[in-house]
Amino acid sequence: MQKRNISILTTADKFYSSLFDDLRKVEESALIQMYCIEEGEIGEEFKQLLIKLARRKVAVQLMYDSFGSFFTSAGYFDEMESAGVSIIEYHPVNPRKTRAPFSVHRLFRRNHRKLIILDRSTYYIGGMNIGERFLEWEDIMIRGRGAPVDDLISSFEKVWDKKRVKPKIRFKEMAKGMIHVCDGHPKYQNYPIKRLYISAIKKSKKRVWIAQAYFIPRRKLIKAMIHAAKRGVDVRVIIPDSSDVKLVDLASWPALKRLLNNGVTIKRHIGPMLHSKFAVIDDHWLTVGTANLDSMSLYWNLELNLVIRDPVIVEKMARIFTRYEQTCRTMDRNEPVERPLLTQLLGRLLYYYSWVL
Repeated sequence: MQKRNISILTTADKFYSSLFDDLRKVEESALIQMYCIEEGEIGEEFKQLLIKLARRKVAVQLMYDSFGSFFTSAGYFDEMESAGVSIIEYHPVNPRKTRAPFSVHRLFRRNHRKLIILDRSTYYIGGMNIGERFLEWEDIMIRGRGAPVDDLISSFEKVWDKKRVKPKIRFKEMAKGMIHVCDGHPKYQNYPIKRLYISAIKKSKKRVWIAQAYFIPRRKLIKAMIHAAKRGVDVRVIIPDSSDVKLVDLASWPALKRLLNNGVTIKRHIGPMLHSKFAVIDDHWLTVGTANLDSMSLYWNLELNLVIRDPVIVEKMARIFTRYEQTCRTMDRNEPVERPLLTQLLGRLLYYYSWVL
C-alpha cells in the first residue's frame, strides 16, 4: 500500500490520528473542504491545529457547508478566522448572510465534499467528517500522496474562487491510468459521477459490489445494475439496516423492490452506521469518495470521487466489503411487499421526491 502512496483508513480514529499528525508537520498550505464540522474534543483539536498553522503563517483555507455544520457555533469559526484562517461558509442557510435567501439552488446545493490537501502533496478524501459522533461509524477515508493531487487542488480552487470552468471528465483516460479524479459539480449538468457508475457497471464481467450509506438510485442506474445481474454478474449492495436519516430509508424501498426482483443481492448492515461510499467492479476497478447513490449527491451536491485501477488496492477494498458482509442480513425479495400498505405508499411518495432528501 505505501509503495502506491495510498492508504485506506477504515475508522475515524485512524483518520483523526493520521490527519492531526500530518497537520502538525504542514509547512506551506492546508486546503480543506468539509461538509460537517462539530464542536467537541475532536473539533477543538482540529480548530487549535489550524490556528497554530495560521499563526506560523501557513496559508490555511477552510470551506465548510452551512447546512452540514448548522449546529456549530459562529464563535467556533470566528476564533479561527481571527487567528488568520481564511474561511468560507458555503451557501449560508441564514437568510441574512445571502443576497438570494429564497433561491432553491442555494438551499439544496450543498458542498458534501470531505477533502483535505496539505502542502499541495498529501491529500485525504472520503466519507469522514470532523466530530465525536463519527467515531463509531463504518466509513472510508483515503490518504494519498502525489497523483492526482494537482486535479484535487484544481477542483478545490474552482469552488473557492467560484470559477465556472467545466471539468474535463475523460472516461477513456480513466480506463487506462491508475488513479483519477471524478469531479461532481451540479453547475456542469453532465452528472459525471452518475455517468461514471453506469459506464463501469455496463462493462462489468465478474462482480459489482457497492457499499452505500444513502441508496436511492434512479431509473438508469437501476437498469444498469439489473442488466448486469441478468448477464450473470455478481451484483451486491450493502446499505445500513437503519441509517441516521429515516426518510432516506423509507424512500429507498421502491428501488430495492425492483432490484431484489431482478437478481440483485441487497444486504443490510447491522450495528454501527455504515457511511462508506464505494464500489468494487471486477478485479481492477474501484471508485471511492464522497458521493452517495442518491439524487442529492448525483444531481445537487458538490462531490468528489477517486477512480482507482490498481488491482492490489481494489482487492483490499473487496476485503473490506466482505468484512462488512459478516455483520449483514440478506434481504428477502418479498420483504418490500410484506411491509404495511401505508408504509409502502409513503415510500413511493418519498422516492418520487427523493431529489430533496
